Amino acid sequence: MFLRELENKGYIPDEQLKTVYVKPGQTTEITWENTPITGQIQIVKKSADYNPTNGLPEGTLLEGAVFEIYDKANNLVDTLKSDSRGLAVSRQLPLDRYSIREVKAPTNYGVNDTVLTAYLEHEGQIVRFEVTNKALTTGVSITETGPREVMGGQPVRYVFDHIANNSNVRLDSFFWRDTLPAEVILDTVVTGTYNRPGNYKIVYRVNGGEYQTLADNLSTGRNYTLAASPVALSLAANERVTEVMFVFGQAPAGFAQVEKPYLYCTARPGLPAGAFVNKADVGGVYNGEWIQAVSRWVTTVYGKTIPLPRTGY
Repeated sequence: MFLRELENKGYIPDEQLKTVYVKPGQTTEITWENTPITGQIQIVKKSADYNPTNGLPEGTLLEGAVFEIYDKANNLVDTLKSDSRGLAVSRQLPLDRYSIREVKAPTNYGVNDTVLTAYLEHEGQIVRFEVTNKALTTGVSITETGPREVMGGQPVRYVFDHIANNSNVRLDSFFWRDTLPAEVILDTVVTGTYNRPGNYKIVYRVNGGEYQTLADNLSTGRNYTLAASPVALSLAANERVTEVMFVFGQAPAGFAQVEKPYLYCTARPGLPAGAFVNKADVGGVYNGEWIQAVSRWVTTVYGKTIPLPRTGY
């Protein structure tokens, strides 16, 4: 008996005629080795603009970008890195549909989040892409204001503005936080609103202990007023809120506050003359590094007037 392979999808058929000897009552096995039909993915990496950090002009070929290639079943099949010519070349890949994601940008550039799709459809095909990266700029901001002068027992309102991810890349673990001085007692949190859709939570610390949740699954587009007084939080007489933190997770480039958040507090009764400081900070992570900013507000305390000793004859 003679056998010939006619077709094997994705592989070059072995057309050599094979002789098979079949014996009664026995199973005969035949092994064919096929060479897969393959193609290749190539990526040219360039700068999208002038980079003020390294002085490289627009269109410069960039080294060090890392890409991952996934097949249509979302299995990682290859990882490639651009060389000194800006070229990242895959291994020979079987014919299929692939998605390509940039996972690391060249130094001083932001990751390009565009997901590419490549179709390898015939033997020896090379699918080539040109991918650009913008010069990396990172920064965050927050501004805090409050009363300049206060006496014990008076209301204290802290106002927060310009809370933003000013980077041209997404920041992870994004938050803003206020650290309350011992001279004030927290009463109410007004959340403000933010310009990107999403959800976040607010946590707080009592006497510097572990974070506890004040509210969760809050919408960035809605302004909430949350009770946070010692009575509302069931605090003991010797306990106080020392921190309030808004936790957003990911903050895309351009993420910013719209309506201003507020913290309403009360100055502790009987404060002596002097001053106290409230500190607000904001931050997020890019490429494993924290990007942070701090704002401080100083309030002067006018204590009770102490009469001068009476003198006379």
